[in-house]
Amino acid sequence: MGAVDTMEEFFDLLNAGNREAAVALMDEKAELRVHIGGNARTLRGLREVGGWFLRAEPGFRMIPGDVRDMGNTYQATLLVVRPGAPTQELDASFRVETGKITAINLTPR
Repeated sequence: MGAVDTMEEFFDLLNAGNREAAVALMDEKAELRVHIGGNARTLRGLREVGGWFLRAEPGFRMIPGDVRDMGNTYQATLLVVRPGAPTQELDASFRVETGKITAINLTPR
């Protein structure tokens, strides 16, 4: 499964509320880098990265737009919806190897 196929499945599962199945598409050694203000936080390993998605409040959604297929890298502008909070746009990059998400980079627009 290629990067686009993997990411389409990931977002379908995540946005349907099946976070456990979405997280199952991640590699055991996945890394997530989240940029906030002038700082960045890096989470490493499926427990930390998957936990970041599993702990999100009910109704959490990530809606991709402006998708760019870069081979094994999937880039998109994401609209992030969290109940009770303003929506947010992020620039996102997901690296996919052999059908597993190995790296995620999220940066505010």
